[in-house]
Amino acid sequence: MQDIVKENLEIESRPGCIAAALYVLGNKWTALIVNELYDRPARFSALEHALVGISPRTLSQRLDELEEQKFITKKSFAEVPPRVEYTLTQKGRDLIPILKSMADWGDKHSK
Repeated sequence: MQDIVKENLEIESRPGCIAAALYVLGNKWTALIVNELYDRPARFSALEHALVGISPRTLSQRLDELEEQKFITKKSFAEVPPRVEYTLTQKGRDLIPILKSMADWGDKHSK
């Protein structure tokens, strides 16, 4: 059993790091939202269109959570009709290498 603990410490610099990452990326939509915001800001309707199958309520909840956790910023424009754009913060951009690794793994192991 100690070998398993030792192995885990070689992956994590301290216990709980993987759990912290899963807290953010552990649901179906969060990684996909971050992926959509990777190279450009996006409006709610563009995200909703790109994320086939997500309900407006779920998208709104995930965006609120990501904003609260400082992974994205929400910018409102005083226009008619009102316009809101979502952009990754540096903290959000720090997730990109993780998503890239996930994509590489998926490409390697999916058929």
